Amino acid sequence: MAIENILEAVKEERDYQVMKWGNEADDTLNTPYSWLTWINIFGTKWACGQHQFTTEMTDDFRQRMIQVAALAVAAVESIDRQREENGKTFYEH
Repeated sequence: MAIENILEAVKEERDYQVMKWGNEADDTLNTPYSWLTWINIFGTKWACGQHQFTTEMTDDFRQRMIQVAALAVAAVESIDRQREENGKTFYEH
């Protein structure tokens, strides 16, 4: 699969996240630790302790990685939005 298709899947996931949860209310309140926690949760949610993976498990892992990438995009968007509006993030001193 070409990188353009993967990036489009990430964009679609990010659009879904914004549609479902918005971005101002929650994203702007997340600290770097919050973002890493969410990324960790979504990044490991698929794991079930097996060492031989089925196609379904690999498909689920792929979807989780798309979600993780979209969360990373959300974190960067939050930083950029806060700095544009306030000159810094709420957690910067």
